[in-house]
Amino acid sequence: MIRSKLQEHAEQYMIAALKNGDQSVLGNLYTNYAPVLLGVISRIVQDTAIAEQVLQETFVAIWSRIKLYDASTSRFLTWGLAIARGIAIEAVKTGKFQHLAQRSENSTFALAKESQDQPDTFYFLEPQEKEALELIYLKGYSCQEAAQELGIPEETLKTSLKLAFKHIGAERAA
Repeated sequence: MIRSKLQEHAEQYMIAALKNGDQSVLGNLYTNYAPVLLGVISRIVQDTAIAEQVLQETFVAIWSRIKLYDASTSRFLTWGLAIARGIAIEAVKTGKFQHLAQRSENSTFALAKESQDQPDTFYFLEPQEKEALELIYLKGYSCQEAAQELGIPEETLKTSLKLAFKHIGAERAA
């Protein structure tokens, strides 16, 4: 599914409102992007309570860094995924939220329950798209390293990543 002009305008409006300090769009931001961001975070951070905390920090980081976002260099989702990935990797490396892991053994949260009724967004990706996302965003490979690992040219890898983001965005919008 191709991203509609309406979705693009809504996203542009939301970004402009965020840049102007309008907190009223934060709910829409969360509704539209939390499932995809949590999906990536959960593949890096295994504990649900820690993943939820990383998701929360991701939205705080997006809010505090929104003035740095440049639509001419990347899509908003790509930018948000990079922030989420960085915070998740840092949380794993430093053990920053490890104290939450002991308390969360029996706990669940709303997004996890909602996502049980919906198919995994990444299930619909082509195998090469999924492998490219995993290498770049979950394992921290550079584009060059990921292309070598997959045995494909770097441009083919970048094309696979673009298609994956289109598919994720289309699935999220559906």
